[in-house]
Amino acid sequence: MATGNPIVILAGLQGAGTTYQLHPLSRHVLETAFPTAQTVPSIFVGYPSKEDFERLHGPLWKQIAAMLTGVPAEQLPGGLVIREPRNGREHQVI
Repeated sequence: MATGNPIVILAGLQGAGTTYQLHPLSRHVLETAFPTAQTVPSIFVGYPSKEDFERLHGPLWKQIAAMLTGVPAEQLPGGLVIREPRNGREHQVI
């Protein structure tokens, strides 16, 4: 079971998809914990409509997290949360 503060990935929903990026504090935590991890700054994943966001993207969140952090999602300190800043929703992933 994860302890501590979760790693937060910000999900910016747009008309044709969502851009994912690490919250700045989470990026700092990960750079300290995993200094050699290979990461990407952001990922864009499309969808037919915003209503499809959670249904289509939810199953991909662990893979998205691994690409953004360079670490398997299950190894993230504190767990993983996907946050939608525009509406304040959060999705607990692990």
